[in-house]
Amino acid sequence: MALRGHTEDYGLADALQLIQKAGKSGMLRCENEADDVRLLIDSGWILSAEMAGRPNDAELGSRLQRAGVITEGELGVALARRVRTSEPITEILLAMGLATVETLKQFATMMATDTLFEVFTWERGTYEFQEGAIQAPRTFVQAISLDEMLMQGIVIMDEWPRIKMRIPTERQVVDRRWALPPETEPSLEALFGGFGDDALPPPPPKGGRIEVGDHERIIHELAIPGLDVQVLLDRSPFHRLETKRCLSVLIGEHYVRLRDP
Repeated sequence: MALRGHTEDYGLADALQLIQKAGKSGMLRCENEADDVRLLIDSGWILSAEMAGRPNDAELGSRLQRAGVITEGELGVALARRVRTSEPITEILLAMGLATVETLKQFATMMATDTLFEVFTWERGTYEFQEGAIQAPRTFVQAISLDEMLMQGIVIMDEWPRIKMRIPTERQVVDRRWALPPETEPSLEALFGGFGDDALPPPPPKGGRIEVGDHERIIHELAIPGLDVQVLLDRSPFHRLETKRCLSVLIGEHYVRLRDP
């Protein structure tokens, strides 16, 4: 199965849909002026998604540190050991007892998802699918459903222009403006351990719209006043574009606002 083209002519979602419907396996390579992304696909499942020159293993430690899973000092020790031994950072973190297998799987899978969704946002680029048998790589990435990824990608890309307008940079910081209406479901603190403070934001304005979903509630709870957007993205239990979508909804409904630090 030969498949190649330009993202501006025949979108990546369309190409992935063809691969998914045909049940093909192989490598999909996507390139633009800045990045070279390679996806390993096996019968409707994405096994890995990495940028050439920016392997996820190298970034994983930094992301864990920004998310508060490990400290800056612990990351420094782990990186120094990697320089000496050439071990993968994941194996070092496990051996040092700094992260669990489940934590590494969660973050590695989210990073692969982020890489794929970043390609969805490209305005220009090329792609080429090389069909062939795939050997599962030795990573902590859990197989990602191509069908589910497509559905999420199409929904998010419909909202991408609005997201870019409301979140122009990840260097801004968040502020809560209004509280969300009460709910009976478990809070983020109960489900994920929480990162929030004890201060309650002001009540919502009378007559304001309060239509937000479960994901938006979690992001609202994570949006500690003064936290920069990049750290919020790292701490979120969702991939980056879904987190930005939720944050965009909260900004649009005036529950959260962004400001310069």
